[in-house]
Amino acid sequence: MPRWLSYVLTVLVIALIVVAIAAPIGPMPGLRIGGTPTEAPASWAGAELPDDILFATYDGPLPYVVTIWIVESGGELYVVGAPESTWVAKATSSPDVRVRINDAVYDMRATRMPPGRVDVLQAYVDRYQADYPEIIDGFPPLEELAEGSALFELTPR
Repeated sequence: MPRWLSYVLTVLVIALIVVAIAAPIGPMPGLRIGGTPTEAPASWAGAELPDDILFATYDGPLPYVVTIWIVESGGELYVVGAPESTWVAKATSSPDVRVRINDAVYDMRATRMPPGRVDVLQAYVDRYQADYPEIIDGFPPLEELAEGSALFELTPR
């Protein structure tokens, strides 16, 4: 292989690694949220939400960006996660977060809700059941899920 080709391939591999580190890819977290800063609406009722969003926490020297599901219930936005996940720990200790929905980025506050919000988790199940039955079918019963998950309400800062 010519020497110049090995240099080009090395640069491409390094570029791919940088992209992988900077932006979340699938279940792997990243450092970059991108998007356009946007003011959050007073109510999210009727908003067209994508299946997943980018969610950035700022507990530490670098942002921690993950791709997660989101649901609207009663005009408010909610995200839910496993209590032992890194993003949940970071959002719990430092609730000022940023949320990217499509290209819009919102400065939000993630308020951890007390256990038992079956209504919001039912909205999650209703929203994602048709497209992700293999995941939703693996959830425990709603009452158990409501007691054992970390639910956050997202409000504008």
